[in-house]
Amino acid sequence: MIPTFDAKGVSGDIEVAGIDLPKLFDLVMSQGAAVVRRVFEPGSLADLRRAVHAWGLNTEPMPAQTYVDENFHAIESGISPRQKTVHCYHAYNFNQLRSLDGGPRDGLIALFERLSVFQNRLTGQDGAFEPDQAGRKQRPQIIHYPSGGGIFGRHTHPLEPQRIGLILGLSKRGQDFHSGATAFEVDGRRFGTEDCHDIGDLVLFRFDIPHWVTAVDQGDKFDPSSDRGRWTAVLPFY
Repeated sequence: MIPTFDAKGVSGDIEVAGIDLPKLFDLVMSQGAAVVRRVFEPGSLADLRRAVHAWGLNTEPMPAQTYVDENFHAIESGISPRQKTVHCYHAYNFNQLRSLDGGPRDGLIALFERLSVFQNRLTGQDGAFEPDQAGRKQRPQIIHYPSGGGIFGRHTHPLEPQRIGLILGLSKRGQDFHSGATAFEVDGRRFGTEDCHDIGDLVLFRFDIPHWVTAVDQGDKFDPSSDRGRWTAVLPFY
């Protein structure tokens, strides 16, 4: 069972009821993952998700495996050349978020600035959307796992400098999608988030544990232009 807490509100600094941040950090590092529920208001997230999808439909996609310090989107599918694992998802990368021209800009800034402050307070890092002296920065990303095809095989990351990964749910289970979730492995024990991660909820996980995304709505018709499926917001720091 994943330790689960409630957020104290859906605006302002993210505060977690029943536990302070140092203890929450230690809990995630020792047990692998935790969930904070109702961190964001679901209606605003649904609106933002639709705005990001519309931005993608009106913006030429980049090829898969593109790495540029720009705002772009790309459909990643097949076998990852770096992680050697199967994957299929649509990545919306906002590496220059504040220079985004209209569309979802304001909503994305509000969301990721709030996540940025929380991640820094939780991990003791000082990440920002601009690079530090070591060239590291936070890289806002929205990920869409389409119904009928979305998946991400088992993989790991280095612990540093991220320390704790964030996965914010942007879609409603049972409405925007029906099956598929992030899963983890800690000390040989596997557990998923199907029953504890919905729109507005934030998963925290120790960044170096094995994790994967199970098939989203397997058996449904795959339509890469549709917004059906599981959407998440993440904030890589490297």
